[in-house]
Amino acid sequence: MPQKIWKRCILLGLIACFGDFPAWAEVARRPDVFVTVAVHNHAGVPANTLAEAERTASSIFKQAGVDVDWANCDPPAKAGQIASSCQVTEFPRHLQLSIARRPKNLTESILGVSFLAEDGSGCYSDVFFERVEELRERFNVNLGPLLGDVIAHEIAHLLLGTNAHADTGIMRPHWSEQDLVNASKGHLLFTQAQGHTMREKVSDGLCRRDSALVRAAAGRD
Repeated sequence: MPQKIWKRCILLGLIACFGDFPAWAEVARRPDVFVTVAVHNHAGVPANTLAEAERTASSIFKQAGVDVDWANCDPPAKAGQIASSCQVTEFPRHLQLSIARRPKNLTESILGVSFLAEDGSGCYSDVFFERVEELRERFNVNLGPLLGDVIAHEIAHLLLGTNAHADTGIMRPHWSEQDLVNASKGHLLFTQAQGHTMREKVSDGLCRRDSALVRAAAGRD
């Protein structure tokens, strides 16, 4: 993360807790915008588990009207095959996700964290795989879908900006045992309002970028 850009940031994390909270789900409109997420698998998550997590996260975003394209950024067997998207970081269309083993200098109960600038924009999220594994073993839930829900939660922080936590759905800041069960089944979703905000954020970013290109081209004439 470039220090000059992210010197001042807001940490937004997902914490697991255990109480009596009802599960919630809501279906939104079909996808019409998309983002690319570059995935850096520093935790050595097995390929099949990561693929299942990405499918789960994609399904959650799709129901909110956002398509996600996942870019594999691990060193491949043959040189030169790393996706070009891994080198691109541009809010809000090109985001970066790192999967680490454990958090450093953060509470052990935190499953993930996102980094936002003071204006609410951000491109970087971290997810902590060992913590997700511990919850899988403790509550006997499916690992891939649970990881996918944590990933969806953290990526959504980048698209929703500050104050993104909610009382219901996948953006709850604290997940109960029942929430974890529902998360492992892919049953925690975004609200319609959250889906609307994310679609607007991505679409607005596209419009601003295209306008800048037009102005730049006009300036050269």
